[in-house]
Order: sequence, then C-alpha cells, then structure tokens
Amino acid sequence: MATVIVAMATLAGACSPATSSSSPPPSASAGASAGDGTAVPKPTAWPTTVVEAAIALGAADGDFTTMANDVIAAVNSEDPARILQVMNDAIKFLTENQKNIPKMQAYPETKSVGDRLEPAYAQMLKGATDVRDGLTAGNTSAVETGLTTFFAGNDAYVKVSSDLGDLAEQALFMKRQLLR
Repeated sequence: MATVIVAMATLAGACSPATSSSSPPPSASAGASAGDGTAVPKPTAWPTTVVEAAIALGAADGDFTTMANDVIAAVNSEDPARILQVMNDAIKFLTENQKNIPKMQAYPETKSVGDRLEPAYAQMLKGATDVRDGLTAGNTSAVETGLTTFFAGNDAYVKVSSDLGDLAEQALFMKRQLLR
C-alpha cells in the first residue's frame, strides 16, 4: 500500500489542477442594451429543461477547481481513506451533474457545448473510478492511470468551461426575463 501512496503522491505533484475562469458576458445581439447603454444578451426561446441544465452546469463550474485541489491534497496526504473519500465525492458530483448534459445536447444552440462536456465528464468519472478501484485493490498502475485520466478529463473540461459559462449566463438572463 505504501508503494501505491508514494506513486500517487508523485503523480499528483506533477499534475496541477486546471482552473476554470469566468468568462465575460456573451456579446449582445444587435440592438440590445441596458438603460445605461451597456450591451446585454438578447433572450431566446430555449426550452425550460435546457435553461435549467445550463444554469445547473454553469453553477457547478466553480467546484471543478475545488475538486481538483481536493484530489491533489488527498493524494499528498498519503492517507488512503481520505483519497477514497475524495474520489467517491468526485464520482458523486460528476454523476449528478452529468445528468444535465443530454439536455444540452438535445437543443441545437447548446449541443456543441454538451457534446464537448460529455467526454470530459466521462474521462473524469473513469479516472476517479479507476483510482478508487485501484487503491482498493492495491494496484499502483491502475491508480496512476486513473489519476492521469482524471486530470486529462479535467483539462478537457477547462477547455469548454468558458463556452459553458457563456451559455449559463444566457440561461440566467432568460430565466430572469421569464420571472419578471
């Protein structure tokens, strides 16, 4: 077991959590402006399920940096119980959020983002599952591969997070317009 922990600590030290950043608001459609002249996005008629999915996925965006940092901290702690807990938490978080991706894929204006989110989530889930299962079995190779896979999925997620942020902002705008 000590070999597994040392190998994981070495790999985690080489991985840095990818940080997602909030992107500026999406550019406004022609003629749309706030009372102060600031451009605002033009609402569209997205289905409610897509609006809710975009908001939920966008709200979870900030938790990805926390999740990656938690994985690194757990691995650096060399505490197998902590690593297992963090991986189980990551699996639960990803599985719950992943349920919103098909809703994004089902609508033409959000399909591209959904299509890019799907493999990123799948890769992170596979990596977290491989780490958990490898650690439980004492399989150092599976743990190392799992960490590599997890962080590759996280990197893929970061590449789409800006576009997701844009869609989430549009969805929030649409929801606010409906609630007026």
